[in-house]
Amino acid sequence: MKEQQVEVNGIKLQVREYEHEGETIFFLHYGSGNLMMWQGVVPYFQDAYRMVLIDLRGHGKSDSPQDGYHIDQMAADVAGVMEHLGLTRAHVVGSSLGAEVGLSLAANYPDKVVSLVCEGALYSEYGPYGIRNTSEGTFREEVARKLAKIRETPETVYATAEELVTATRQDWEQDGFWNTNLEAVVRYGIHEIATGEYTHSWRKWARERYLTHYYTYRFEEYYRRVACPVLMLPAEDEMENEEMRKAMEGFSQLARSCKIVLVPGAVHAGGWMLFPQRMSEAVLDFLAEV
Repeated sequence: MKEQQVEVNGIKLQVREYEHEGETIFFLHYGSGNLMMWQGVVPYFQDAYRMVLIDLRGHGKSDSPQDGYHIDQMAADVAGVMEHLGLTRAHVVGSSLGAEVGLSLAANYPDKVVSLVCEGALYSEYGPYGIRNTSEGTFREEVARKLAKIRETPETVYATAEELVTATRQDWEQDGFWNTNLEAVVRYGIHEIATGEYTHSWRKWARERYLTHYYTYRFEEYYRRVACPVLMLPAEDEMENEEMRKAMEGFSQLARSCKIVLVPGAVHAGGWMLFPQRMSEAVLDFLAEV
């Protein structure tokens, strides 16, 4: 395993690499996560593939600039890491935000992406492939209220790192989830601020700027430009939701080659940490076909 910070687009990104002579896979984490989310997945890939794990900007040990949280900018960051590592092409596996970034990478840098796994970016919030059955004006008002609430809510901080871990564990346990993989993600992402208190590395301003862009995304515009094979890995509740399922099926028809696979027990963003073997096997089966 090799760790380094790679300077791209004026910031430094934390990169963890598992070297191998095989093809390369980039793993891109969910929003508020970090590269540690893939630790349970590593054993299933490292003997056959070169693995590159990245802390996206604003996450983990990477820099947290005040801007640059549009998925196109973060895709440019990943493209810069590829160039730094001397890689011309790679497979991409993305979870939630990471799937959105991977989708942008595949659409804007088609020569760089061999295949794409999207566990996220499976529907737009609004539009012909959206999940909001309301007028555009009402949708804009809802978004404005959500963003205002984020701005007005103080950032949560903790006196000690252990208090942060305990509070986060309690939140996950309410949904019935917690294990050593999740704890590793939380501990890795702890950030000490100037007051000596602790918070998560995905800071409030970064989350707000990301969401400001998120509600404007029309992922159909990206899928139309994706040339590589795509695997969609929805969560069980996403497949059960009629609007979400319709959007996925619509996206799958826009891409040149796309399949949808439901992994038993899949949970959005959490499946990789809760069921790493199941999720990994779905990806490996897809890569064997590619």
